[in-house]
Amino acid sequence: MRKIAYVLLLLLFIPSFAHASVGVAYFYSDNCIMCEEIQPFIEEMENSTNITLQKYKVTLSPFSPTQNDSLLKNMSYAYDSVRDVPMLYIANRWFYFGMGDDVEKKEEEIRAFIKKLQPYNIPPPIQNGVPVYPKPVSIIIFYNSSRAESISDLESALEKNITFVRVDKINVAEKENRSIFARFGNETPLAVLGNSSFPLASYNISFIVQEAKKYEDIGLDFPEGYEEKSICIVLFYRSTCPTCMRIKAKLEALAALYPLEIKEYDTVDKKNQELLLEYGSAFNLTRYYNTNIFIGKRYFHSETEFDELEREIKRHLGSGLECPMTQEVKEENLLSGILLVVIIGGLLDGINPCAFATLIFFIAYLERARREAMLPIGLSFAAGVYVAYLLILMGLLEFLNVVRHLVSFYLYMVIGVSAMVLGLFSIGDFFSVRKGGKAVLQLPLFLKKRRGRIIKRISEDRKITALIIIAISSGFLIAALEFACTGQVALPVVTVIESSSSLRVIAFAYLLLYDFMFILPLLIILLLFHKGKSSAALGKEHMEKYAYTKLATGIFLMVLAFFMLNHVFGWIAI
Repeated sequence: MRKIAYVLLLLLFIPSFAHASVGVAYFYSDNCIMCEEIQPFIEEMENSTNITLQKYKVTLSPFSPTQNDSLLKNMSYAYDSVRDVPMLYIANRWFYFGMGDDVEKKEEEIRAFIKKLQPYNIPPPIQNGVPVYPKPVSIIIFYNSSRAESISDLESALEKNITFVRVDKINVAEKENRSIFARFGNETPLAVLGNSSFPLASYNISFIVQEAKKYEDIGLDFPEGYEEKSICIVLFYRSTCPTCMRIKAKLEALAALYPLEIKEYDTVDKKNQELLLEYGSAFNLTRYYNTNIFIGKRYFHSETEFDELEREIKRHLGSGLECPMTQEVKEENLLSGILLVVIIGGLLDGINPCAFATLIFFIAYLERARREAMLPIGLSFAAGVYVAYLLILMGLLEFLNVVRHLVSFYLYMVIGVSAMVLGLFSIGDFFSVRKGGKAVLQLPLFLKKRRGRIIKRISEDRKITALIIIAISSGFLIAALEFACTGQVALPVVTVIESSSSLRVIAFAYLLLYDFMFILPLLIILLLFHKGKSSAALGKEHMEKYAYTKLATGIFLMVLAFFMLNHVFGWIAI
């Protein structure tokens, strides 16, 4: 009976050995001399019961690439191999037959490698059109930062000596990691390879590296019970852009090494363009590229940044990383930050000497007209100013929204520099006016004369209804004329609004608030005049505060310019 049992056990194991195989991905093309030369070797592998051969025909043409060409490109990125044929990918290694190579020697090398892998039953490196190799040697290193334990030497040695390696560093000083550590040991620092644990107090670095290197050709999974935490990356690319597709392929290749959750958006789709704007606002971007990558709080856009991107991925292995926030989340903080800029900017724009003098000048003419018409005409005039200024602000906002995709970096920089220059002029005007001189920044003389003629026309003796209509129209025209002067504050503020909020409803709300703050001083002056204050007294107070208005405007513009230029050049982290 015992002999029968042994025979039955042997019969059970024979099928498993018989079906043990090694998967091979073979890329070739027509009119390939080396492909024809190794064809007998390829047929040998096809007929072998121990080899599962996958064949992928490519064109290698940039004008008519196929799905297999894209697959070869992805594999070349993942393996860091040449992108040519004939090419074979087996587990974590690649074999290329170049012109002049010793074909027989390389074929023997491949046979020996396949024989070495035979006991492991290696699947093909591509499954369902997706690369599953190269497979990293996955290692966990537990350490305790509160004890100042250093694991950088071990991590560096592993990455230097093993081609494909992934190291998850787990800090047991953090409470949430202690339950994970309890499954593998009780002493730190500790390295875990598969089901084996190596306390660094008992094993030196070179020994651990040698143990890990045993799995270099086939890779090694994390031990059972260890839950990998995904790292979210948001990728915006343009499918018509070759560089974008190359970056996309490289990023997808990294997903074979790391637990990446890649959310991909093709900006050819307008909906994805709007989503990109939300991310751009959340990350305070002033310039967009064909490829935009968001991970955690970091932003990347170029192939040259891939080493830093991979380092950023490694920093979050073990801990994982959620998807970055979009503007929708940030808009919850509506009553902070930019809101203060809008309120102060609108108020300073409203007490701008150009705007401030207009209503006083207007009221002076109204004093000669009918007293009972003052309040309705004044409010109508303010309403005309409000509507005209709002339309101007909306036009500015729309213009900035259109051009920022093309020249946003330069536009933001130019407006920032302009705000700084205007701020300096305003501060200079403060000192000039204090000494009895004239301000440099003021409404040109020809516009002042035209403004006076408009006001004089509407103050003539007419019916109240007609005066109201004319007042609204005049306010509209005067606001447009005065923008040559008031725009020095409005333009940088609208630029900040546009760059800080991609949601039009929010941006429009900011414009409404800014415009209200702009006419608020006019309404206050009108109320004071209605209560009995003369235009002469208001004009006198205005002149007394004139210099200080210039100073406040100058300081505001300088501060706004500093933050805009810092946003462009990144002088300080804010």
